[in-house]
Amino acid sequence: MAESFDLLMDVSPKKLAWNFLGGRIQASVPKALVRRWNDNIDEFKMYKMSNFIVVDKREKTKTSMNRWTLNFSHRTVVLLVENPTFPLQAFRLTQISELLNADRINDSQLIDIMGEVVGKEDPKELITSKGKETKRLAILVEDLDNYRIGCVLFGDMVDQILPYLDDGRVEPLIVVLQFFRPSRWNGMNLNPLSYTI
Repeated sequence: MAESFDLLMDVSPKKLAWNFLGGRIQASVPKALVRRWNDNIDEFKMYKMSNFIVVDKREKTKTSMNRWTLNFSHRTVVLLVENPTFPLQAFRLTQISELLNADRINDSQLIDIMGEVVGKEDPKELITSKGKETKRLAILVEDLDNYRIGCVLFGDMVDQILPYLDDGRVEPLIVVLQFFRPSRWNGMNLNPLSYTI
């Protein structure tokens, strides 16, 4: 008998025995379990996952349209899908023009955008409200239709992009920004986007 799978759109807190294959939903790993999963889940790979605790995320940042988030437990099982039978859709790109022309910005949804880095500020050191030292870097991203949007990177993201922002570059620097929070700045739509860490 073929194994049956649940649809992400049907998830609810009514049971623990969910069995998903593919899709996009926010998941959270409790601090006590991070070490167990840290080296076992990689970006841009597909996994078969089961045995989650389903929680209403309400006020939390949403990476998907789904109201629910999946919390890992000691019983959670995650298995790599070696040969997926359907394509992995890692990005759900949003057009910059759509963001700039929106009457209302939904800052509870995280977005993905793609474009060329056409400007940057110097990186700045800062201390968070919790006293942690970090870095901040603002860049300007432009798409193929010449729409531009500001984006602010924090922490490790600054160190990752800085080597590619050398002034001596000849070729354009194309970036795909995933899971960024849209916001308004000085009354303008989405200037900047900010990466949530």
